[in-house]
Amino acid sequence: MNKITGLINQIAGLKRAAKVLACAILITACPLALVFGAGTGGQPGQFLSWGAGARSLGMGKAFFAVSDDASATYWNPAGLTQLDRKEVMALHVNLFADTSYDFLSYVHPTPKLGVFGVNLTRLYSGGFEKIAITFDQNKEDIIDIQTLGYFDDVQMALTGAYGKKIKENVSVGVSGKYITHTLDYSTNGFVTFDTDILIQGFNHRFQELNLGFGIQNLLSAKFGDTDDKLPLIFRFGASHTFLRKKLLVAFDIDKNLKANMGWHIGAEYWVVNFACLRLGFEGEQGIRETSAGFGVKYKDYGLDYAFALHDLGLSHRISGSWRFGPSVSQDRETLVRRYIQEGMEAYNKGNFLLAFSRLEAALDIDPGSQDVKRMFGKIQIVTGYLPAAPGESEEAVSIRKGVAGFVEGDDKAAINAFRYAYYKNPGNMKLLALLNKIEKDLGITVTDAQKEDVVGFTIIDQKIYDARQSIIEGKYDQALIKAQEILNLEPANITALEIMGSAFFMMDQTDKARAVWMKVMELDPTNKVVAEFLNQLK
Repeated sequence: MNKITGLINQIAGLKRAAKVLACAILITACPLALVFGAGTGGQPGQFLSWGAGARSLGMGKAFFAVSDDASATYWNPAGLTQLDRKEVMALHVNLFADTSYDFLSYVHPTPKLGVFGVNLTRLYSGGFEKIAITFDQNKEDIIDIQTLGYFDDVQMALTGAYGKKIKENVSVGVSGKYITHTLDYSTNGFVTFDTDILIQGFNHRFQELNLGFGIQNLLSAKFGDTDDKLPLIFRFGASHTFLRKKLLVAFDIDKNLKANMGWHIGAEYWVVNFACLRLGFEGEQGIRETSAGFGVKYKDYGLDYAFALHDLGLSHRISGSWRFGPSVSQDRETLVRRYIQEGMEAYNKGNFLLAFSRLEAALDIDPGSQDVKRMFGKIQIVTGYLPAAPGESEEAVSIRKGVAGFVEGDDKAAINAFRYAYYKNPGNMKLLALLNKIEKDLGITVTDAQKEDVVGFTIIDQKIYDARQSIIEGKYDQALIKAQEILNLEPANITALEIMGSAFFMMDQTDKARAVWMKVMELDPTNKVVAEFLNQLK
């Protein structure tokens, strides 16, 4: 930039012919300044504010909180999480003679790691004539003008982008840019990083409202022969759908710390399910550009056209997109199911830390799943007290039953199993702490560390008493429930089986009574009372 400024100052001091030449160069360069630098004060890297994709350009570049196609690598990488399949987008625009703008983007979703993307943005202006001027000895008159060749002005940015969901409706994105500017033999550039966030469905009342926030050029470094610095830019966007998602309205604000604040507003309306119309405006204190366009889609292909009216007249933009490959949602669902299954197998075997790891992996892939979130929260509580419960002792088996019931939402079964395990080993204070935590959360009576151990009346004894009392009161269905609760804790409890058989018998369900009493005889062949009952059923 210093070399160019010095060259212009030298030309400005020449005689009339040289002044005419300088004016011609400035006239050629003015359209670029007007189109790409309006209201920016000539900031470096301003070719990146031109936009990407005819769809967003037709909406006045109000696309920051939309970003649901391959141009998200340019607008807001957090929006990449909305893409379920691979996608390519390409844009080519002829601005005026020997000047063009190109954008190419590719997005690659993955089932587990998030969504990756890359794009190439390029502004090319060529055909500038390089000349040599010869003056007389007094440096007043031009003796000769020779053409030495031609040179180009090329600005280009290669961007790598990444987006990932961190919550059900919150995604974050980051991008890194490698920017170069080549003018004849001089090359300079920057390396810079951006960060963005997208909130989808602001709350339950505004489920169709999206909000986006971003900071561009948060970290940057320069190279080459330039003293320029990339400005810090803040962006905010909001979008909302109406009419059953047929109408999309979006509004963006961007603030370059070294320039005026810009605004953008746009709308997209799908007339039919394969064709839509668009309208947009952008400006600062007033309207700088008005745009409109349309889009059509067929299966996996999309074609968008936009035209814009600005100070230089009318310009046309066209882009195409292609989505291909399988949906990663199915792969995500498969992975989530696999991790959940592995987690369930782990806690059923008593490895609660491994279960925590598997459910955490499932939640990382699908942070919006309420079932996974609930299970993960439960196993997280368990591992805070008990990392494992291996072995085949009654205590360990009951702990595993309690954890399974707790994680899977059967709180009653969990409490019963944990209490039984504690009564089997009253010295297990970690188990008691976990049991008390769950009891407090459920708002039920907390198990005392001393009381029930002193009286010697265990939870099994209490349930047997309640079951027998239900039989006496004629509440046979309640007796069955209490007997089953005992069997869940002690599958071979003969007394519970006797009570269950009696309840079935009293309810005239003799086949079920016989089956239960046969089970008693298998466990205790010397049981004369049950043997007599079976004889009566013959």
